[in-house]
Amino acid sequence: MAIAHTGKGKILIIDDSEAALTSARRSLESAGYTVITSNTALRMPALVQQESPELILLDVEMPALRGDQVMEFTQLFDFLRRSPIVFHSAKPEEELAELVKKTGAAGFIRKTSNSLQFVNQVDRWMTKARSEKSAGPKV
Repeated sequence: MAIAHTGKGKILIIDDSEAALTSARRSLESAGYTVITSNTALRMPALVQQESPELILLDVEMPALRGDQVMEFTQLFDFLRRSPIVFHSAKPEEELAELVKKTGAAGFIRKTSNSLQFVNQVDRWMTKARSEKSAGPKV
């Protein structure tokens, strides 16, 4: 697990690929985000409780727990639903959209080598997460 503190907001990235974690972390840190990384979803509950990220980027295909299994797990604990979970995957858009619908994830960001495009997508999700949080709970 790596933590870098900056000022734009806090994001937890969970991905079993060290290369994907490093790339995403560098891009987001350069954009001013505080980034927490983990190469396993098994650490997610502890990290969410300790760090209170504003957004969680979750890889879909991981060895111990797949993204859809993690989403099932989050239904058991209120504190895991406080931060929007956005799938971060190279899967085709249609497949990710279906997975979001099936699991209740907030949405998805496709993995890309374009750092600016990635950061722009994260910025949009962060803005959405903050506006929903400030609007209060849905009735």
